[in-house]
Amino acid sequence: MEEQASQVTMDFAAQLIALSRVIVDIFKTNDLDKLPEMNRIIKEMYRLQHGSEDPAMQTIDVEANVIYTNFDMLVKVLKTAETDGDLPSLQNAVNKFLHNINEATVNIAAMFGLL
Repeated sequence: MEEQASQVTMDFAAQLIALSRVIVDIFKTNDLDKLPEMNRIIKEMYRLQHGSEDPAMQTIDVEANVIYTNFDMLVKVLKTAETDGDLPSLQNAVNKFLHNINEATVNIAAMFGLL
């Protein structure tokens, strides 16, 4: 059981690193074309966390929910923006949600001892 739990944690950490890279790329380029990749990564993180009895996955629950919730809000804001294109407000909202996701990613990485 311990071996399975540590594999889940390692798989989650790999997804966390991939998410961090995508966020950095979005911040550098302001290119939201990476959102489908980000969505795939976050869905996999959710699957790993919620399909596991690993205590490490329970420990990160609050921070992981910050990631999931902020990504959902990011998508909702972008869908709303398709009809109401207030670009400065849109950019501020996108940046805030990405910042929150990034901060939670860093916090989880610290919990895992990756920093």
